Amino acid sequence: MLRRAIERVREERRRGHRRRRFAGLVAAVVLAGGALAGGLLIGQPEFTDPILSAASGDGVHLTARLAPASGWTRFDVEVAGVAWGEHCRLVVTDTAGAEHEAGSWAASEKATRFGGSVLVPMNEVRAISVRGHGDRELVRAVPS
Repeated sequence: MLRRAIERVREERRRGHRRRRFAGLVAAVVLAGGALAGGLLIGQPEFTDPILSAASGDGVHLTARLAPASGWTRFDVEVAGVAWGEHCRLVVTDTAGAEHEAGSWAASEKATRFGGSVLVPMNEVRAISVRGHGDRELVRAVPS
């Protein structure tokens, strides 16, 4: 009888330990998820208004939004109207006339949209352009 009572007490202790471990694990997962969600929200850049926009005579459209960062610029661009399969490059020109490649892609049937960054302070961005085959400028947007 004493043996049964001792075994019962041990089993109840084990259950309590398991519950506490499970509760701790659940709390850790909830905290990690909250931290991740908060980091994603805090890490979103605040893009400028108005949006830079340009269209070429060939029907190529460029829309760009910029966000300042410490010594560099974040961007979100959308390019449409480029011939399918054309290899494109996004080029940022600074106030000194230096060109900085900020991305490349092959055009598809739909508009291409992507975000990125370039090591040029936002106040030194003179133009954003899309270049095609042979470094041909397809469209160029200039901040006002």
